[in-house]
Amino acid sequence: VEKERKGKQKFLVTGACGFSGSHMIDLLIEEGYEVIATDREDAPRRWLNPEVKFIPSDLLDKRTLDKVVDSVDCIFHPAAIFSYSAPLEDLIRVNVIGTKNLLDVAVANGVKKMVMWSTAGVYDVSKIGDEPIDENGPIGPSNNYEYSKLKQEELAMEYHTAGKINITIIRPAPIYGPRNLYGFANIVFGVSKLPAVIVPIIDNRAVSVHVKDVCGAALFLSQKDEANGEIFNVVDDSDYSYSDINILVAQFLGKPHFKVPIKVSAKPISYVLLGAAKFSRLANKYFPILFDLPLLGGLKYVEEDTARYIAFSYRFSNKKLKSFGYKLKYPDLKDGLPETIQWYKDYGYL
Repeated sequence: VEKERKGKQKFLVTGACGFSGSHMIDLLIEEGYEVIATDREDAPRRWLNPEVKFIPSDLLDKRTLDKVVDSVDCIFHPAAIFSYSAPLEDLIRVNVIGTKNLLDVAVANGVKKMVMWSTAGVYDVSKIGDEPIDENGPIGPSNNYEYSKLKQEELAMEYHTAGKINITIIRPAPIYGPRNLYGFANIVFGVSKLPAVIVPIIDNRAVSVHVKDVCGAALFLSQKDEANGEIFNVVDDSDYSYSDINILVAQFLGKPHFKVPIKVSAKPISYVLLGAAKFSRLANKYFPILFDLPLLGGLKYVEEDTARYIAFSYRFSNKKLKSFGYKLKYPDLKDGLPETIQWYKDYGYL
């Protein structure tokens, strides 16, 4: 009976060749749903499940979207430019205008629901106190990527409020897991280039969530009518400082690691990393050979906006998601980091 019910639902996954999208497809196929995968024609399909039907499309061309939404019940929409250094106009064009095109075509074709990926980065982290921020927390994106995702949220909720389509928005913390090659992955790649990890005590907190929990939560919420028109933080139960995370990564990489018992404010470290990121950008352009040196290899993975993150503490509440009944598959970063690092090794990234 369960399989029959599932067979009657048809899902579309955008950004199907990407990190979250490919995992979303794997989950849906594993659960017995009918799935259509879509991404750009030129998107590398190395992670795309061979069982899925793939139809190429372009979020900026409505004509290509018509055929992918045909007879679809629900859309999972992780497709976006995810880059802290992309120009604002590119981010708005794809993340906002592209989403508007998808919504227009979905509404015209009678799609009932969309679960949309946003980011926990839309919150004003400068106002985070000791209590984790819930979904009603202060809004204040700190970079162009986060700003574009906030505008995407506002647009989607306009469609929901107008009664055109049911919208559920998820705000994931930084996502890690197999196939992650940007964002959280940069910590792993950076640490892997160091001969040893020596860090002072930095109390600022970091957050994380495994990709399988992001996809698991998205599927779970797609089946809940009471999630329509709602926003959910998707974050695990971990409570680690930046120092802890670097030590944890070093442990799983088998690197020598030491925590120096000196407490350091995160802001000066952020400024140092900001300088390193600027150096990295110039070196990458003019002197890429520098990254082959043992002590400089890790700098390749430092971005300016990533460096700014370290100046703040991050705490997001997952109480709302749990109150709806979702149970985390990877409640702690330690639960998912070993398999993630093993994946990097197996696929030649480490």
